[in-house]
Amino acid sequence: MSLRQRIHRRTYPLRVTSMALGGLVVATCMTEFGADTAVWGFVLVSSLVWPHIAQLHTRHSQDRLSAENANLQIDAIIIGSWIPIMHFCALPSIALLAISITDRNHTCTRDGWLYSLCATFAAMGLAAVVIRPTFAWEASLAVQLSMLPLLLLHSVFSSWSTRQLVRKLAQQNVKLQVLSRIDPLTTLYSRDYWWQKARAALRDFRQTQASACLLIVDIDHFKHINDSFGHTVGDEVLQAIGLTIRHCLRSHDAAGRYGGDEFAVLCIHTSLDEAYAVALRIRNQLSQLRVREYPQLRVSASIGVAAADASFTSVKDWVQAADSALYSAKDAGRDQVIHAPLMAGGTPIVRRTLPAPPADTRPDAAQVADSTGAGEAG
Repeated sequence: MSLRQRIHRRTYPLRVTSMALGGLVVATCMTEFGADTAVWGFVLVSSLVWPHIAQLHTRHSQDRLSAENANLQIDAIIIGSWIPIMHFCALPSIALLAISITDRNHTCTRDGWLYSLCATFAAMGLAAVVIRPTFAWEASLAVQLSMLPLLLLHSVFSSWSTRQLVRKLAQQNVKLQVLSRIDPLTTLYSRDYWWQKARAALRDFRQTQASACLLIVDIDHFKHINDSFGHTVGDEVLQAIGLTIRHCLRSHDAAGRYGGDEFAVLCIHTSLDEAYAVALRIRNQLSQLRVREYPQLRVSASIGVAAADASFTSVKDWVQAADSALYSAKDAGRDQVIHAPLMAGGTPIVRRTLPAPPADTRPDAAQVADSTGAGEAG
């Protein structure tokens, strides 16, 4: 149930307690200054009966949010009319007005808050004309004591509301951080977050000589998949590719979506031969993907591998080295893994991949895509 539908459940307990405790303050003032039976009746009904009427009004209304906003305006009118009944006794009058204005500021829109403020002062003026109170500025000890429960309740509620708001904001910030880190389709890291990890790995290599390798994975002829089978199938294939890449990595590796059909894998504390083995495993697993509705669809990938080198001044240089090896793989016929030389100026080393497993052992890409919610990228 949305907040619009359950709003009466949230406001009802607070309205019952705050109106009752506010009525206690007004009744204490009335016992000192005197009041006729009609005024007593109005205070009792407005403080003890009105909250239940407001709850029924909202619950049976089709637009509960609008009904609750109307109830808030009536609350403001009641508070305004209470002020002359207390003979404008300064301390309780100021306290009730402050609490009322603060609550309306939190619960109403800007226009609703202004309407409530106008309604409060209009009711105050009208009640003053009808009752014609005498001004009694000083509050007795009994009146001051009667205010304590209301002030305590309002302080506790304000503290609790602030804490709930801070907690909700913290949760939303965590969700935003996760969304900014994860590509929603492939569940791999987003390009920006993966780039940060690559920058940190290159910095560690310069400082501690901790080995690291970069893989650029490009899906061969992916545009043909979109053109032949549709973008929905293409999204399903990308989803399955993301999960397959994650399953091929180790716990300290990090994979991200680099572009539309390109992926980047960061292998930390990994030699070039170990990174080549990871790339080979990715290539072989991708060649096994199948879409249940389109068994003729085939997926292959060309992969370029580059180890971190002292000549790299930025992640861009590192990516260019892996990209160069990737284009060598494409020029050599695609569907293979090539890694760049360790020193600039050499010829990329070509390693042919092993044959793909038999067709009867190949998993269904649709089955792979069904489990994409499990685990975290990288």
